[in-house]
Amino acid sequence: MTRASDLAKLLTGGRTLGGTGEVIVKDIDTADGSSPKITLQTGDTDIASADVLGTIDFQAPDEGTGTDAILVAAGIEAVSEGDFSSSSNATSLVLKTGSSETAAEKVRLTSAGDVGIGTTSPSSYFSGATDLVISGSGDSGITVNSGTSGAGRLHFADGTSGDARYRGYVVYDHATDSMQF
Repeated sequence: MTRASDLAKLLTGGRTLGGTGEVIVKDIDTADGSSPKITLQTGDTDIASADVLGTIDFQAPDEGTGTDAILVAAGIEAVSEGDFSSSSNATSLVLKTGSSETAAEKVRLTSAGDVGIGTTSPSSYFSGATDLVISGSGDSGITVNSGTSGAGRLHFADGTSGDARYRGYVVYDHATDSMQF
């Protein structure tokens, strides 16, 4: 920021900075490892499950074609996973994108390090000990699983639920160093 009035607007709750819209934050500490930091803080004093702690949205509100073009096109959001307490601040990071809509959740990274892609359902999150499910319409769908038996599995599924969904698979068994089809 180059003008004191711009800084005053920002600090007192002003919503628009003048000039080109570029905000540069530079750490003037020259010590090795120093870096700038931006912190978004909520004023909420009782964080409950699904509360949004902060959001960064990307939008082109002055786009001349209007309608979908002026909606929020993408965003990043911090969402509480449960009620906060003296021993818990579990929070997910949500990535939102839009196509012909206001940006909606497409990817979620949980506090446990699990990643959900195209779903908000915890049963479809990926971590080192569970399935990674990638699915789409039609004939697509792949499940990669590293099970407790030490075998790596690649399943081809039809999108239905339960074991009936698996139509073919490849298994590599680390214990016997063998592949099964």
